[in-house]
Amino acid sequence: MHDTTKPLPQILSSYPRGSKELRGLYTKRFTPDMAYDWFTTRGVRLKTEGDGRMFPITDNSQTIIDVISDAAKRSGVEVRMKEKVDSVEWLEVESDSDNNNDDDDDGDDVDNVNAKTNAKFIVHTSSKSQTNTSEKIKSAEQFDALVLATGSFPIGQQLARSLGHEIVKPVPSLFTLDAKDLVMADGDGGGIFHGLAGVSVPLARLTLVVNDEMLGKSPPPPPPAEEESKQKQQPPKKKRKRKKKAPSIIQEGPLLITHHGISGPAALRLSAFAAREFHSVGYKCDVKIHFCPKWEEEQRLSSNDNRGSSSEGILMDALWNMSRLIPKRKVATGCPLFTKESTDEENNGAPVIPKRLWSALVQHSDIPLTTTWGDVSKSMIRKLSENLVAFPLRVTSKGIFKEEFVTAGGVHLKEMNMSNMESKVKPGLFMCGEVLDVDGVTGGFNFMGCWSTGFVAGEGAAEFCFKE
Repeated sequence: MHDTTKPLPQILSSYPRGSKELRGLYTKRFTPDMAYDWFTTRGVRLKTEGDGRMFPITDNSQTIIDVISDAAKRSGVEVRMKEKVDSVEWLEVESDSDNNNDDDDDGDDVDNVNAKTNAKFIVHTSSKSQTNTSEKIKSAEQFDALVLATGSFPIGQQLARSLGHEIVKPVPSLFTLDAKDLVMADGDGGGIFHGLAGVSVPLARLTLVVNDEMLGKSPPPPPPAEEESKQKQQPPKKKRKRKKKAPSIIQEGPLLITHHGISGPAALRLSAFAAREFHSVGYKCDVKIHFCPKWEEEQRLSSNDNRGSSSEGILMDALWNMSRLIPKRKVATGCPLFTKESTDEENNGAPVIPKRLWSALVQHSDIPLTTTWGDVSKSMIRKLSENLVAFPLRVTSKGIFKEEFVTAGGVHLKEMNMSNMESKVKPGLFMCGEVLDVDGVTGGFNFMGCWSTGFVAGEGAAEFCFKE
């Protein structure tokens, strides 16, 4: 889970899908503090990492598995292993008497269903015979309520769809971004990121410009030849509509250069919030990297510049000033930019951009390694500034080896009653976790979503059964 001391708006902002719907659960039904108490009162001691994630002090996930399993056992939950759920039927039963008088029901697969109950769900299962492993034993049981807690496994969405629910198409989320052209070793010295695997930037800003292809829009067909000639003959209109600026998806955080491209919280957050946009273009698009957004923000505050100057302009002024302050120092020696946080004792005066990455960006800006600040030209400074605030990264694919952590998509939330996690389509059906179209960024938010929706779904199912 995540740091429970964070304000709720900050916690909810970490959910690309479901933030609005989770507000009520996190405020009243099963809050982050309640999740913390649930584990600690059962003997799990938790610690908070520097990035806000909370772990058991054992650093072992088995600790969490054991406490949940023990709680289920104490509550009398029957756990069945090696028994697969094949399908689920929903029967609308009006009353006990109607069921008892129904002598014409000849369902072959549900002979062992108790017709004297008001249960509405028939769960069909199969398991291997203990005497003959090639033989499958099929059975069916009837239940008052059903909870789907299947995670992102396809079976959960298949069952939900069979019961009448709309499924938002699942796509990968929380994946790293590959940039083959920037990390490959071919050519003169290789790509700019070649040899920089492991280098990290404390805070970077990634921007994905959303184009028509990502929105599923086709470009307008070219006009016929006759129409095109008419348009050329007509005088140009005096007033032209200003073209709307393309929307952008922006995320910030630490950035890590890998052997394949980029990773770290900034890349993972962008992949989560732009999961469908990346998927729509086959994970081939352009992302811009701002390597020093924190430094820029501090410069604006100190000069009372409320977005009056461009990012590139602010950086150009600062870098050009180096020709006066340190004229004999080589430009590629190291980054001359520091934030207030990076100059404290803890950070030992570390610049905002690591030395190796800075040197690579300087060379990429066509500034020779031997050039000093006193000899650098304004055109060189301009190009370096452009690469520092809007470095073009061509994404060639998402992380290999199926590295994505979660899935975006699932049961549409408009079909769920989020106060008790009950289906609006089938009374008595409850769902929780990743089977729903809810997902969070890395940092414990997906676990919290599962804890909260799972707890509320369990309570909702129990209340439904007692009411029935």
